[in-house]
Amino acid sequence: MSTRARILSAIVLPAVLLSFACTDRAAKLPNYGSVPQFVMTDAQGRPFDSKELAGKVWVADFIYTNCPAACPFMSARMRSVHRALRGQKDVRLVSISVDPARDTPPVLNVFAHRYGAPNDQWIFLTGTPDTVHLLAYTTFHVGDVLGKIEHSTKFALVDKRGNIRGYYSTYDKDGIPTLLKDVSALRRARS
Repeated sequence: MSTRARILSAIVLPAVLLSFACTDRAAKLPNYGSVPQFVMTDAQGRPFDSKELAGKVWVADFIYTNCPAACPFMSARMRSVHRALRGQKDVRLVSISVDPARDTPPVLNVFAHRYGAPNDQWIFLTGTPDTVHLLAYTTFHVGDVLGKIEHSTKFALVDKRGNIRGYYSTYDKDGIPTLLKDVSALRRARS
């Protein structure tokens, strides 16, 4: 084998193996079901249709602006995710309020600005109690709004097809690094 062929093999083979490793990671992620189509209102008061998330990998969390401890912590962690993923056009961050009665668009907008959002990549949403219940309780299984305000402190990862592929603790030191690896794997996955 020539020197040139050995050099090409040393470069190409690891790149191909790395490509398969990323795809394998995505394939190994669980599938917790699909997110139904929904329409909500963003922090600027504009309608937001979940169709805008089609073909994108997205990270969701459920927060409310009156939350005394967990929500500010979660939003700070989401800000770190935003910084790590900034500029990646195929990734979105979606923070959904579980307190739609108080978290009007202007209130969400003020809260979002504390964390460097809202922007093209990080969206804050509010909606009807029924829509929030559908997403938080029925779809993502992370909380409820009907009867009492409650929510998980985990981030949920959704693939390009709208399937929930993972949950990540915002308090576990490995939660965010693992989330970022899985986002990368899903971005590289063919579907």
